[in-house]
Amino acid sequence: MIETLADKKIVIAGAGVTGLMMALRIKQLDPNAEVIIFDKADRPGGMYQSIEYPNGRIFDYGMHLIYESCNPVVDDLYREVMDEQDWHIHEKNEKDIAGLFYRDRLQDYSHYVDLRSFTEGEKKKFLGDFMLNLENKRVDVSRSGWQALQSQFGREIVDSVHRPLIQALYGMSIEDADQFVIKATALDRIVLFNPDTMLDLMKSDKIRSRLAFADQLNLPPYRTNNQKALYPKRFGMKHFIDRLVKALRERGVEILTNIAGVSLHSSGDRVDSINIKERNGNSKEVAVRTLFWSIGWPSLAYALGIDMSGIGKTGGTKVVFANLVFNKPPEMGKLYYFYCYDPNFATFRVTHYANYCPAAAVDGFPVCVELWPSRLGMHPTQLSDEQCLALAIDELRCMGIITDSHMLKFSAIENKGAEFPLPSIINVKGIEEIKNRIHCKRMRNIEVTGIMAEEDLFFIPDILNHAFSVIEKTFTSETNYE
Repeated sequence: MIETLADKKIVIAGAGVTGLMMALRIKQLDPNAEVIIFDKADRPGGMYQSIEYPNGRIFDYGMHLIYESCNPVVDDLYREVMDEQDWHIHEKNEKDIAGLFYRDRLQDYSHYVDLRSFTEGEKKKFLGDFMLNLENKRVDVSRSGWQALQSQFGREIVDSVHRPLIQALYGMSIEDADQFVIKATALDRIVLFNPDTMLDLMKSDKIRSRLAFADQLNLPPYRTNNQKALYPKRFGMKHFIDRLVKALRERGVEILTNIAGVSLHSSGDRVDSINIKERNGNSKEVAVRTLFWSIGWPSLAYALGIDMSGIGKTGGTKVVFANLVFNKPPEMGKLYYFYCYDPNFATFRVTHYANYCPAAAVDGFPVCVELWPSRLGMHPTQLSDEQCLALAIDELRCMGIITDSHMLKFSAIENKGAEFPLPSIINVKGIEEIKNRIHCKRMRNIEVTGIMAEEDLFFIPDILNHAFSVIEKTFTSETNYE
């Protein structure tokens, strides 16, 4: 019996927001397509799911606004899943109100490193080197974060500011950092001048791409797009994920969770079938039309049985979420969240949910503190929940975010083993080598999407734009309809 296209399924590895949105786009293009999604987690949604506690409280995994992709094909789907009236829509200067704790003070006006607090002598050296560097032509810096930052700002600023900053955050030297560190940690700009001065300087594209405006709520209209940020009016990103899952199931998409592992069966240059093993011992054999892989190159290499020897890798930073509810708002002004770049802190990011979703403050004010214990030389497994809670509270006090009048109404510590990727040269080169070994197999019906599917692909808007372009290419390729 000859198997036809109708007998085969489109399989998506990964039920995070990327995989789910991809499935909806596929069903939009071909309502008759048989689509199956699988994931090792117990619920779809990935990091865009929410944590639900027995007392009815909800927390997201840190800060997860949805930023539009500026691509109607992607962004219209958000409105298809949830009506416009069910979204908080933040735009223009209120799209993303972010800050930074740096040099012992909270910046509520910018999340870029502010050099104005340095001494007059240091600032003169920074400015002189910056202006001289501005005249230099940008050169190909390969993957070196150190060289990329120097090309952006000059050596004086990089050695005085970025070198200790990267060491404090990631525990690695700047020489070991890949240029991806600039995107992963928002280091592409610095604050060097007051807003009045910047109004004139921003007329230069060369300066505007390097210097930040030190008053984000009054930023002049220099944007090249009208990107908006979306968040459900009901607190919890789960409300969007639940609607998305419902829409997929209504369209006949099968979503399998609690998956223990998979094995791929191929002949020649195509995957013929995939065996999906559930944790309960059951397994499912699926004939494959196209396999979209959204859960990373390494896991695909293992599934294909590719030799991984000789590939260097350093593990990512383990994240602990301290979910707290206070009787009054944290001292964060209008900030949705802020990063902490100072040494001697485990805190990486603090999120004040009620500032972008007022419904979050029903019975107190929920705050999430994302801790990176490795910044203090500790591993999450070495810390009890009580120690994590004490650490989060102590650091919020040290930063002036809470005072003695802030009473804790609820707390929970979540350590799901999540990792923030370590943006090191060895890790990025390792991914590139894995990609090369996979490409050598020349599999015609596997398409890779998601984080790092292509160079420096990291944020959801870029990931979805890439994923949807891959879908379009796949659906117009004759090789998928042989």
